[in-house]
Formats: sequence, C-alpha cells, structure tokens
Amino acid sequence: MPLFHDISKGELKRGDHIYVWRTGYHHHGIWDGRKVIHFSGAKSGDKSNATIRRDALDVFLDGGNLKIYLYGMSMWDIWYEIAGTSTTLESDSPDTVMDRAESRIGDADYYLFGNNCEHFALWCKLGERAKKVQTQTTPAN
Repeated sequence: MPLFHDISKGELKRGDHIYVWRTGYHHHGIWDGRKVIHFSGAKSGDKSNATIRRDALDVFLDGGNLKIYLYGMSMWDIWYEIAGTSTTLESDSPDTVMDRAESRIGDADYYLFGNNCEHFALWCKLGERAKKVQTQTTPAN
C-alpha cells in the first residue's frame, strides 16, 4: 500500500485518517464509520468560512479517489513519499480519535499554515504528537 495509499470504502475502519487529492493539495478527514469529519468551506475553495463538519463520503471525495493516511510506517517505507501522506508515529485508539474529532465539530478558525484539514486529522490521530509530523504546509519540528 505505500506510495499510492488506495483504499475502498468497504476497507475503512472507524477513526481512519483519509484523504483525497485535489488540484495542488490533498484534503484530509476522519472516517466515523458512516461519514467523514473534516474542515470544509465553500465549494469555490474559499476557506474564510470553513468549519469542521460531518459530510457523506461522496461529498468529501468530490469525484476524487479515496486514500488512507498511513501510521506506524518505517523510515525506509516513507522516505520517498510526499509529505502529508504517512508518518512513523503510531495512531491513538479509534475511540480516542473519534472523541477528538467529534469534540471539534462546529469549530472554525481555519488557517492554512497552522489549522487546516490536515492539521485537524493529525491532531485527531496523534493529539499533541501531531506537532512533530511534517505536513504539506509546515515542516516537522
């Protein structure tokens, strides 16, 4: 699975960190078993009103291909990957992930370089350890 990270809806598990490629970036969310919890703004790409909300998978994908973010990977497996698709850190339990994700539904304050969909999903999976992960917009600490 490394490099391409393709997954089908039937393979998803509650608390999975999923993403979809968009033009120039990838969009991240947390699978709750039926829907996706993610930061979302206007269809036009305007994030000034973005909030964390729950949407159907097809809304989240918007015609793109479903991918899964990989946790607990070896350095050997991820050295060639694009930032924002995997980490060597192990995820917290699905219950902890879902508690975090659901606690943020309705939150706003989107900021591309410090509070975006990727930061949200990483925080859900890792808590404060998320700050150590290199993302599309921020280097690892």
